[in-house]
Amino acid sequence: MKNYLSLCLAATIALSMTSCLKDDEHFVDFTATAPVIDIPTSAFYGVVANQGLSIQTAPVSYSFNVNLSGPQTLGQDVTVNLAIDPSVLTAYNAANSTNYKPLPSSLYQFTTTTTTIKAGQRLAPVSLNFFSGSDKITDQVGYNNANYALPIRVTGTSNNLAVSSNFGYKIISLKLKNQYDGTYGATGTFTHPVNGPRAINEEKTLQTIDLNTVQTNFADLGNQGWLMQLRVNADNTVTLIPKGSANAATIQFGVNKYDPATKTYTLNYKYAGSGGDRVINETLRRK
Repeated sequence: MKNYLSLCLAATIALSMTSCLKDDEHFVDFTATAPVIDIPTSAFYGVVANQGLSIQTAPVSYSFNVNLSGPQTLGQDVTVNLAIDPSVLTAYNAANSTNYKPLPSSLYQFTTTTTTIKAGQRLAPVSLNFFSGSDKITDQVGYNNANYALPIRVTGTSNNLAVSSNFGYKIISLKLKNQYDGTYGATGTFTHPVNGPRAINEEKTLQTIDLNTVQTNFADLGNQGWLMQLRVNADNTVTLIPKGSANAATIQFGVNKYDPATKTYTLNYKYAGSGGDRVINETLRRK
């Protein structure tokens, strides 16, 4: 009898909870919600996608998906229409104080402006090509400084489904990336003429300037705006060029080279200051 009562009580509680969940004023029934087309990477990671392009003659392929959002898939195919829309960049720049510029049409190929979400499916791919060879981009420094981006927008569908106002577009920010571009572990010693040596041990990002040059923090003074460009010469020697707030009279001494086998920079440089030279012996090794 006791077990029977316990079962009845549990069943009553369960039914009561189910009823409360459905009847509660905060319960929202999404089963009748209309489907919406969006770009999922924009929703998950933001509408701006930063894409580093290798400097190469062959086209660089790029793809993303459009998505059918909603409680259920559909019983018929949905054709999604897309377009390059510079007004997306204009609106984004105004809202976010950025200065993206439209990528010139000669530097991309976007010939298929439709994709199809198959019946019973949610995703469909969108593909395009970018051109990043030296035959197309003759001024690599100017290209990276231009802050180019490609704005793509979903313009509609074959059966007039709603398009997300927040995530119905995607901006692809494009920068050139040479073979030296990447993350490096920096180790070494900064020797001050008065205070003595201190260890350098930090992670540095080397960013493409042109085919043979990258830019990164100068010694361990990056937080003070000190930068340096490292140009790898034909014989793998390295030329250091001070930038930003770095001392323009910086000179190199000893070994300054790049080892392509280990992807390692060996650097020795110094600059004059009160009390004598500040001497930096540094190794940058690709991670």
